[in-house]
Amino acid sequence: MAARNYLESAPHNQIMRYRLVAEDYQDIATPFTGAPRRHPYDAHKLLLVPAPVEAPPFFYEFEIADIVHVEELQRIASVDGGSLQIIKLWVKNKAVGFKLEPFRVGSTDGERRRTNRPALKHFTE
Repeated sequence: MAARNYLESAPHNQIMRYRLVAEDYQDIATPFTGAPRRHPYDAHKLLLVPAPVEAPPFFYEFEIADIVHVEELQRIASVDGGSLQIIKLWVKNKAVGFKLEPFRVGSTDGERRRTNRPALKHFTE
């Protein structure tokens, strides 16, 4: 039996991309922009680096189940041929996320003021 007998012509279906605008998510979610990364050991979490080329770097950690929508914004190309995808994540309001930021232990008062964070007092005081 020839392969021609198994192939049939099907009617053409129109596929329309459904696009929501930011106003559709503003009541239920908060946007975060950056470069996504896999979580190193938890497949149910996502890391988002907001400013991958700035120093000092920091990143957010979100549960994948708390992500409502993802928008692809742009792709940044490097000189060596690599690229970096920048996305906008809409995360459910009241979801728990983490902002992880490096800091230098024993920083001076000037550095502490720059980050707008109060100094911690000893627990013995």
